[in-house]
Amino acid sequence: MLELLLLGGCDINAWVRDDWTPPLADASFDPELVGWLVEHGADPNAQCRYDITALSIAAGSASREVIELARRGDDFVELLLSKGGSPNALMFHDHPVSFCQFECLGLGTSLHEAVLHRHDRLVRLLLNHGANPQIRDSLGGLPQVKRLLFSTAL
Repeated sequence: MLELLLLGGCDINAWVRDDWTPPLADASFDPELVGWLVEHGADPNAQCRYDITALSIAAGSASREVIELARRGDDFVELLLSKGGSPNALMFHDHPVSFCQFECLGLGTSLHEAVLHRHDRLVRLLLNHGANPQIRDSLGGLPQVKRLLFSTAL
């Protein structure tokens, strides 16, 4: 079905809503579909109107249980990082309208989101790919990485 849509001229990187990324983010827990989408031109850095990317969705919206299953969440994040996704990009850093609109919420990096949602495996993965735990969110907060990693080790 997806192939027919693409053959018909559908843009794989187009967003449907202002606040949701193109289809790649929706495929985040199906490594086979992610691979297919990327092979057919899906851009991991494609954003919606509010500059949300597939990496920020993966870090914040996946359930911990799903990410823990067979490391499938890790596979998706690995793919995004290998295609140029930055683990240190502050959400909306290059989109002033969105940054101003959401700054009061404490906009952070993918690491902030992963820590907030207690995705310990994803935190480790992001750190292994160069995520900087010293980057502050828009309210001045640091991701509480040590607390999360310590609490999950017990």
